[in-house]
Amino acid sequence: MKFIGLAFLTITLAFTTVDKKTIVIDVSHGGKDPGTIINGFNEKEIALNIANKIKGMNKNSNVEIILTRDTDEFLTLKERANKINELKPDFVISLHTNSTDNEKENGKEIFVSDKNKQKEKSGNLALELFYSFKDRNVEIKKADFYLLKNVEYPIALVELGYLTNENDREILTTEKGQTELAESILSVIK
Repeated sequence: MKFIGLAFLTITLAFTTVDKKTIVIDVSHGGKDPGTIINGFNEKEIALNIANKIKGMNKNSNVEIILTRDTDEFLTLKERANKINELKPDFVISLHTNSTDNEKENGKEIFVSDKNKQKEKSGNLALELFYSFKDRNVEIKKADFYLLKNVEYPIALVELGYLTNENDREILTTEKGQTELAESILSVIK
């Protein structure tokens, strides 16, 4: 009898499926909205390049990565939030680049909102992102940006660096830098 029970348990476990995760990468700007433009580099292309790298490097068959856009198209913030909420993702990472008048300002910023329905999980996501980046020049901040308030799932908005800073711009615009950023973010997704 013990053998039959053990055999049944073994067969049952062999056919048990692992829950598939759905992760949304929100690709900022697009189409008529280029975002920040510095020295001919624009935010919408950088965000799309890094998002495509994240999706392309994902080898985990139990993780589906969906981009809010995979071409140079413009979606309003409301359209992006609605699309994300319809997908019911496990979590969302919104990709951006930063800019300022102070060319010395550099580093990454991760934003979450207390108005997000899953603010605790969003905070945990922000911490995981914080620790994923190789450099320690990263800050977690609170803001009530539209997506952070209106997406009903855990979400963090990441400013990947300052296009206005020469060193950050080098990371944001080179193949090597974009790959490193994508690898850091992908490590959180797995």
